[in-house]
Amino acid sequence: MTENLEKWHAPCGIYCNQCPGVESFGCSGCREQKGQILKFPVCKTYECVTRKDYEFCYECADFPCEMLQPIVNFEIFAPHNSKVYNSVMIKKLGLEEWNKICDEKATLYYQGRKVQYGGDPLTLKEKDPNMYKKKEKKD
Repeated sequence: MTENLEKWHAPCGIYCNQCPGVESFGCSGCREQKGQILKFPVCKTYECVTRKDYEFCYECADFPCEMLQPIVNFEIFAPHNSKVYNSVMIKKLGLEEWNKICDEKATLYYQGRKVQYGGDPLTLKEKDPNMYKKKEKKD
């Protein structure tokens, strides 16, 4: 894994290039800043991952855990809502393959456009056509 790739993919799964902080505040990613962005406290998730000597949260037996909940003050920012999905895709595809498509996926997500309800070809290869039909109540 190249250092540059890892730099823009935070341990929690946030894809830093899509974070508003990169442009607005000149942030260079939490890995480079040792988990401390601007004057905010050091990220607890960053501390946890580095303490356990992992590169990403998904490597931990406790994944997903409470650490991956959107941060209350930042939940309106889309990157914080995509941590678990991104982490799962990094685990599934590997960082290099995920990096090739993450810009496209992030753009679709941030612009509110899904490929199809319930996922896309990467996450749902075959879908049950009855998945979204209303279930009948049993008496």
